[in-house]
Amino acid sequence: MDMNIQQEGTYGHPEPGRIDRDSLLRYLGHRIPAIIGRPAAITGIQRKRSEYSSSYDADIITVQLNTDEELKIYAKNFGVTRFPKDDLKQRRDRELSVYRDLLVETDLGTAKYYGSVWDESQGTFWCFLEFVAGSEVGACGLEYWAAAAGWLGRLQSCFAQQANRLRACDFLVRHDASFFRLKADLAVREVLPNSAPLARRLAHVLDRYDRLVQVLASQPHTLVHGSYRPANVIVDVNSEPMRICPIDWEMAAYGSALYDLAYLSEGLRQPTLDWLLEAYRQEAMADDVAVPDIEEIRHVVTCFHFFMKIHLLSRARARNLSETKVAATVERLEQLHPVVFGSAIHV
Repeated sequence: MDMNIQQEGTYGHPEPGRIDRDSLLRYLGHRIPAIIGRPAAITGIQRKRSEYSSSYDADIITVQLNTDEELKIYAKNFGVTRFPKDDLKQRRDRELSVYRDLLVETDLGTAKYYGSVWDESQGTFWCFLEFVAGSEVGACGLEYWAAAAGWLGRLQSCFAQQANRLRACDFLVRHDASFFRLKADLAVREVLPNSAPLARRLAHVLDRYDRLVQVLASQPHTLVHGSYRPANVIVDVNSEPMRICPIDWEMAAYGSALYDLAYLSEGLRQPTLDWLLEAYRQEAMADDVAVPDIEEIRHVVTCFHFFMKIHLLSRARARNLSETKVAATVERLEQLHPVVFGSAIHV
């Protein structure tokens, strides 16, 4: 059971968003039996700031039990972020809901959900997860990138028969036609105030964008991580079998698994790109997921690469993109255009 500070009235706040040691002991003392599946009491607790923190602050909590066991907990503080984010409330609520309501029932290697302390009135938003030791896929050899691509096939298989359930999850972003069109509209609005010539080039690139939207929105839908970058995928090479553990689910969506595959493969060149796509395809087929041939997967992933550049431009001011970066992104769209649409752009 999750604790709500406001309802329980037993958890203190020495500073905004922070949980003091005594409150932490009381909360975890309540949760430990459910976490380990048997009675146990806390005999010691250590807490330190995590080196794995990304945009949010996080602690690693080491709990000693009277059963001579030790439990490491990753405590993510959604109340403190290092830079402004759009839709902050929706993001943190979404990640909590994914861990608590969707991933908890799977055997995908994601971090186990241990509970949360969520109090709007105090600005306290802590999610407690299993601490998974490992390395970012981006720092590993390509065989681990292939394993991360294959993991997407397992995710797709896991949720293949749960379309109605996922559609009912209103916390998930919807990767539908409206989503893809909105990002293009925002991209033009973001670029226009800074450079009319760049905006005209972007508008030219988007001339047949509706054709792209049809491709992206028509793919078979599943649970989507939404930001499946190499930095957001942890690999534990010491587990048997090797464990792939995606983190940071705040942009989770209902859409195509190839959206995630595009994030993972962005910037890769041939033959590495096809090797990665084939790793996904083989794992998906092994789990009885119907997947297209490698040529079609390559085309759809390239379409998503095109969209990712649009998505980046749609947040140009929020990301503080320089005009040079915006120009380079528009140029990359012009390069991808003939691959996606079958004809070159003439500027």
